[in-house]
Amino acid sequence: MKHMIILCIASLVSFMAVAQNKITGRVVEEETKSGLEFVTVQLLTSDSLFVKGTVTDAKGNFSFDNVVNGNCRITVSYVGYETVCIDIRNLEKNLPVGDIALLNSGVMLEGVTVRANPVLKKTDRQIILPTQAQVKASTNGLSLLRTLQLSRILINPVDNSVKLSGGESVQFRINGVEVTQAEVIALNPADITKIEYHDNPGLRYGNVGAVLDYIVKRKDSGGTIAADLSNALSANGYGENNLSAKYNYRKSEFSAYAYWGRRDLKWTRENYETFRFPDNTLERREIGKPTPVKYDDLNFSLAYNLQDDDKQMLNVTLRNNYNDTPNSFSDRESSLYQGEDILSISDRLSSKLRVPSLDIYYQRKMKNQQSLTFNVVGTYLNSENTRTYQESLPEETPSAVYSSIDGKKYSLITEGIYDKKFKNGKFSGGIKHTQAYLSNEYSGAVEEQVEMNIAETYAFAEYQRNIKKFDYTLGIGAMRTYNSQEGKHNETYIFKPSVRLSYTPKENLFFRYNGYISGYSPSLSDLNDISQPIDLLQVRRGNPGLKSVRFYSNTFSASWMHKKVAVDFFVRYSYDHKPVMESTCFENGKFVRTMENHKGFHRINLETSVQILPWKEYIAIRVTPFLNRYISRGNTYTHTHTNFGVRGSLMAAYKNWTFMAEMNTSNHTLWGETITKEEKLHSMMLGYNKDKWSVSAGVLNPFTKRYEQEIENISQLAGSRQVAFSTNLSPVFMVNVSFRLDFGRTYKSQNKVLNNSDTNAGILSGKK
Repeated sequence: MKHMIILCIASLVSFMAVAQNKITGRVVEEETKSGLEFVTVQLLTSDSLFVKGTVTDAKGNFSFDNVVNGNCRITVSYVGYETVCIDIRNLEKNLPVGDIALLNSGVMLEGVTVRANPVLKKTDRQIILPTQAQVKASTNGLSLLRTLQLSRILINPVDNSVKLSGGESVQFRINGVEVTQAEVIALNPADITKIEYHDNPGLRYGNVGAVLDYIVKRKDSGGTIAADLSNALSANGYGENNLSAKYNYRKSEFSAYAYWGRRDLKWTRENYETFRFPDNTLERREIGKPTPVKYDDLNFSLAYNLQDDDKQMLNVTLRNNYNDTPNSFSDRESSLYQGEDILSISDRLSSKLRVPSLDIYYQRKMKNQQSLTFNVVGTYLNSENTRTYQESLPEETPSAVYSSIDGKKYSLITEGIYDKKFKNGKFSGGIKHTQAYLSNEYSGAVEEQVEMNIAETYAFAEYQRNIKKFDYTLGIGAMRTYNSQEGKHNETYIFKPSVRLSYTPKENLFFRYNGYISGYSPSLSDLNDISQPIDLLQVRRGNPGLKSVRFYSNTFSASWMHKKVAVDFFVRYSYDHKPVMESTCFENGKFVRTMENHKGFHRINLETSVQILPWKEYIAIRVTPFLNRYISRGNTYTHTHTNFGVRGSLMAAYKNWTFMAEMNTSNHTLWGETITKEEKLHSMMLGYNKDKWSVSAGVLNPFTKRYEQEIENISQLAGSRQVAFSTNLSPVFMVNVSFRLDFGRTYKSQNKVLNNSDTNAGILSGKK
């Protein structure tokens, strides 16, 4: 009996020693006392060994279950805020630690390294939590995107353009507001709390491929003046320069952005064409000379934002985009070998584009987690295009093609969205209408006045729900498209259902499926009832009878993460029904190139991305092999094309030093009868970053002597291969300098969820 009592006492003591407890708390901002979402909270042993990690919810709450008795430590870290450490002694029961206040830091501190998963997978998006090392290695919002090495996001190091690996466009937003790339470059990385990567956008985003939404802190007082200047040393005609300024006073924020992008380089073209006439075949070989390519992009915007706490927000933005291209990328001076003849070719295209726009946005938050959002955008596009094409034998008068186009377009975009959040889900519904009037005056080879009315209405409803480890989203939408010109009109209705499913069996394992039916309208330039000569043998003709296209998409993705390795798998099959693709016919001695609704287009995109962290957070390596398969079924042709390649990047950071290296093989796309082979890119950049300034130097394309692009048309009737290359861009030695002057230290943030723009001039060009 005595032994039994001793055994029971020992068992009780042993049980109490390993008793499980729960620690709960809430993380708030020091000054506003509002909860902070996605703050990294770690549970450590008393000697700072990692036990487990989590992030706060939308209200700043966190919890740790199954915490053993004894001593432990909690650390709370958030980008732009000072890290807080709390030591807990003799824990033996559930412990609510209450509110933990974080104080904003004006500098990046050497705090606790984020060990919790920095990427949170959701049904409709990924939530990226930049680590302190990534923020410290970045100079602006775009360079932070490079250090994140996001799956399927491609950043061209030559022009900083961003797109998806399948070629789809990427939309930028800041706190929900659609913005220009210049505004992203103006961001201070320390102000970015998270990036919402909508790699599977819902119905509210229309047909965009992906959305990158930067969630940033807004100052209550003071402001910022910043510049990011990137210019080439070896090619003096290259520059990407950004200047921004913000000033905050209580509930108001005033901001201005300016961007100047310039090119003054020389490109050389080689064209190989085969024309099959009814009674003979003509081969033409064109060898070009270095020809100037010059343009200046000057974009400027002024914005006023009024934010009444979290209840309502008014945003008014006036933008003006201006492009002057005296020497187009398609310009060429060359010798044309045609049989025994050698002809001289001169092709010159110049253009100017002015796009002022006014954007008015209002958001109202209501009771029971409801909100209403309204957006109105008015845009005026004024474009001028002039093309002169000359073809001549030696000592003969040139045969010339001259065309001039003066275009005007007026558009009004209105949109409204209602949102309602529930405990385990949310509902969204909205309607968007676009009304536009287009007037293009053609002179020269063609004397015509083209006037067009365009309207598009889109409505949707979407419901998302979470059931433990399973999420689903069901959506339904409908679109009406309408256009008319010269008494002819087209009207189409498209039904747009969608379903998204995701399953998270474990914290580090994620599966997602997305299927939807969508549609899109033909481009305005293709709808023009006009014909433009390309050269003496070819004509490009518009087709006002084009119909809108139905689009079917199925995607599956999976992600797995474990300590130093992350793997992302992505596969997509999509089908365009009756797509608008090119057709070529022979008519009245000319080869006519036009657009028609064809049978169908299939595409399969497959890629697997592997990221490795071999040495803590100091080095990150990502390698992505990919495969593209295309099947183009035209009315009179069927073409297939397969492209295999690989992309790779390396990011290294130590203290204030950073090193970036990237390499991409050529990505190919087939559409209709045209295969586009993009340039091969590789770059290296070494930088030194401080809190308020940075300087970096690097080289683009150091391992090749020419920067090259290729377009191949595989038409049996009039096939061609065009190669354009420049020795000015291989290699290019670059220097980037950025600085930032900040004043004021108090922040808050508000999400704007709508913004619209119109940049389509609708001009049919005769350029090659």
